[in-house]
Amino acid sequence: MDSLQAETLKMISQIYRRTQIYMNERMKDMELSGALAPFVMITYENGKMVQNKFCELMDMSKGTVAKTMNKLEEHGYVTRCGNVEDGRSIDVYPTDRAEEVYPYLVQAGEDWVEIMTEGMTEIERNIFLELLKKVSGNISRHFDVLQPR
Repeated sequence: MDSLQAETLKMISQIYRRTQIYMNERMKDMELSGALAPFVMITYENGKMVQNKFCELMDMSKGTVAKTMNKLEEHGYVTRCGNVEDGRSIDVYPTDRAEEVYPYLVQAGEDWVEIMTEGMTEIERNIFLELLKKVSGNISRHFDVLQPR
C-alpha cells in the first residue's frame, strides 16, 4: 500500500473515531450516542415516518434500523405503531423528548463541524463538503453493485 492510500485510510479512521467520541461525550446525559442522534433529528424534522424510510436515508439495513428504533423507543425518543394503510409497515413518531433534545443535537453537530473545519476558508469548507459527497456517492454505488437491494 502506498503512502497516499495508507494516509487516506488513517485519516478516514481517525475522523470517524473522533467524531463518535466527541458526539458520544456531548450526548451521554441524554442516553444517546453519535450513532443514534441522526435518527432522532430526522424523526423530529419529518414528524411521522415509515420506519423503512430510514433504510434509504441512512443507507442501512432493515435489521439495523429496527434495532436502532428499539433503542430510541426504550429511551423515549420515538413511538412506533403499525401503519394503517400497509400492515407490513411501521410508522415512527417523534416524542416530546425528541423535541426537547433536538436543539442540543443540532448545536453539537454544528460545533463539531466548526472544530473539524477550523482554519478553512468558506470556499475550502464548500469544497470539502463536495468532496465528501463525491466519496459517499462512490461508496454507495460500489455497495449497490455488491449488494443490490
